[in-house]
Amino acid sequence: MSETIVAYQSFIGVDLHKNTVTLATVRPDGTLIDRVNIPTKCRNRIEDWLLDKPRPSWLAVEAVGFVEWFIDEYRPCVDRIDIADSTELANRRGKRRKNDPNDARDIAQRLARGECPLGYIADDELMQLRKLGRHWRQLSTVQARAKQCMKSMLLAANLRGPKFDGASAQRWLLAHGHLLKPAQRRAFANFVQIVQLIELQRQPLRFAIIEACRSERFAPITKLLQSVPGIGEIWSCIIAAEIGPFDRFPNADALEFWSGLTSDLKESAGRTQSGHITKAGSRTLRWALCNAALTMCHSDAKQEAIRQRLIRKTGGIKGKANVAMGRRLLRILYAMVRDGKPYQAGPSRNRNAAANKARAAKRARKTRKEAA
Repeated sequence: MSETIVAYQSFIGVDLHKNTVTLATVRPDGTLIDRVNIPTKCRNRIEDWLLDKPRPSWLAVEAVGFVEWFIDEYRPCVDRIDIADSTELANRRGKRRKNDPNDARDIAQRLARGECPLGYIADDELMQLRKLGRHWRQLSTVQARAKQCMKSMLLAANLRGPKFDGASAQRWLLAHGHLLKPAQRRAFANFVQIVQLIELQRQPLRFAIIEACRSERFAPITKLLQSVPGIGEIWSCIIAAEIGPFDRFPNADALEFWSGLTSDLKESAGRTQSGHITKAGSRTLRWALCNAALTMCHSDAKQEAIRQRLIRKTGGIKGKANVAMGRRLLRILYAMVRDGKPYQAGPSRNRNAAANKARAAKRARKTRKEAA
């Protein structure tokens, strides 16, 4: 038992639910001091109960999706507060009877023995940046769905559509909306309004993220991440905020596992089968990595060659290949931050030049056809 653990006089385990919270306190030797179940709406009772325990005190709350309010509210009531990894706790508990009092007491006793698997709690500044990035993902997802609905309607009507930003879609609707049936025209107009509204909402959000990206704290890491083609200020800020300090991971394997991008391996009778990714970490991080990796492949011929090989290996399933490239990009970013070196780009694909050449050839064919 370390000296740091011995210094604490009480260890508190918390099993948090939406309507109730179960708390248990043990002494350094693991003997139970007190245990209570309190409704979450009775915040003063929880505060009084925590302040009544021997100090200094160390609290660990099992990780759930709504744990943030508990940490913010009761951080001043204890000398140290941490998150307990719920997945690892479940693995260590085995087949014992599971209920809230036993879970809270188990966390407290493991904390006293120094065996409780602890997670990472982001500070307020980092958490606010995470919230900006997650809000950006949510708005982008809604916008992408609205654009997809507009494309589907035009495809059903056998019509060629515009570039699906708000202004272009609005101009197309005014000029060619009569080609749609009344119900389709009404639905298309509604989706145009949704896209325009989200564009309006994303503009100040973009400025807020970029301002945070250029702050003294985040500027060094985001500048390094932006050396990767395809990672701009938005992507770099989202990735840096979701991961936090890179040095809290001992290696790239640990970061990959934490992000939920590792395959779920199933072993039986000496055979190992690779399943889907675990999706155990941040959804926003996986979304940013996979999109940034795809953009990187558009610029880097070496990475695109790897992606095409993965597509062939997976039987033409591009989604699996894009996830694999997101995992590869995460390992590249870890090595960059660990060594402090920018990204070493491969040969350029000159994708824009090829696209411009194709458009010019198409215009030339159209001109020759009209002249004939």
